[in-house]
Amino acid sequence: MLKMEYTKNTLYISLRGQVNKKGVLELKRKLFHILDDYDIGDIILDIRETSYIERETFYSFLDDYDKKYGGNLDVIG
Repeated sequence: MLKMEYTKNTLYISLRGQVNKKGVLELKRKLFHILDDYDIGDIILDIRETSYIERETFYSFLDDYDKKYGGNLDVIG
């Protein structure tokens, strides 16, 4: 499950449950679409409530984010 909330120039994203490769790619697609349209300074990505996350795809997503946007993305988990 993916939940996004924008407050005070910070985008809060929380992931819950099992996040497989498809889930990580969906997160990437949605986030990159938002970042292409809006100037967002900070992103907080909370993965504390995930029981499983496909790590290889997740780390690849983080690398792609750094290469394309290079902004402030903090992962909590």
